[in-house]
Amino acid sequence: MEQARELNVYRLALEQMQEGIILSDAETDIIFVNDAAERIRNIRRDDVLGRGMLLCHKETSREKVVRALDYLKAHEGKTFRRMVTDDENEKVFENVYAPLFDGDGIFHGIAVVSHDVTAQRKAEEMKAAYIRAQEVALDNLREQYRTLILTSMEMLIHLLEERDKYTDGHSKRVSEIASKLYEYRYGITGDYLDIRLAAKLHDIGKLCISDSIIGKPGKLTEDEYEMVKQHSSIAADIIRPLDPGQRITPMIRHHHERYDGKGYPGKLRADEIPEGARVISVADAYDSMRSARPYRGAIPFDRCIEEIKRNKGTQFDPIWAEVLIELASTGSIE
Repeated sequence: MEQARELNVYRLALEQMQEGIILSDAETDIIFVNDAAERIRNIRRDDVLGRGMLLCHKETSREKVVRALDYLKAHEGKTFRRMVTDDENEKVFENVYAPLFDGDGIFHGIAVVSHDVTAQRKAEEMKAAYIRAQEVALDNLREQYRTLILTSMEMLIHLLEERDKYTDGHSKRVSEIASKLYEYRYGITGDYLDIRLAAKLHDIGKLCISDSIIGKPGKLTEDEYEMVKQHSSIAADIIRPLDPGQRITPMIRHHHERYDGKGYPGKLRADEIPEGARVISVADAYDSMRSARPYRGAIPFDRCIEEIKRNKGTQFDPIWAEVLIELASTGSIE
């Protein structure tokens, strides 16, 4: 009787929380949904109770869900969070996932806690945009000129990707991955906007590299590789006059530096490398591996993760490599 009374108190507490709560059993079948979860996630508990978590997601996203569930089952005491955008209902919510283990280390299920952060996200984006605008408001004409030219640079990126079908969408994907990594660690700040733009423009210097080299299906010669290595410096030279305060130029110039100092063009190492460049570096490498190239097909997900792990602390900043591994392993990035 006493145990039943305690369980009823626990259920009432969960029901009345403002955060959305969804619980599963060890087979990841959903066993509890509170009122807040229905409201925040725009679902009906009768539609999901008794169903597996995997089956409650669209078929196109189930591979990522499997990754996330496997990650939770294998990591006692570890939680992760994902920002989810519900475009249909114009909402953004944050999900925190936690595995439920008992004192003997036996897995019993998963708890998902959801927060509606739509208003907070909009406020943060508006604040970041306002702060960024303030920084350049002293020279309004220069900012208008800069905006016009940077728009032209983005058009050049489209030309670059139309020129080479193997890099189609690469710059946009790297921009999305890099900004997700940065947001996960720091939130949306002025640097977030700069990293997003720098990542989008990071390969613009390849417009000055010969088609025969960029699209070569075989291995590059040493001279050809040296030509390709110039693209980050060329890109920085293009962007520098259009970058008041030099906020994004260093990120673009140094995105091929290595954490161990063996990269290019400056052979910088560790914290000598601009942080934005370290973020773009791991995002660029991950998307390049996940995409087909003239000389190879796309690399499978598991091999990509192993490659990032293998080069953590040598090619990549170990902190940003770990952030990418976590977001990729939990399905937060493709």
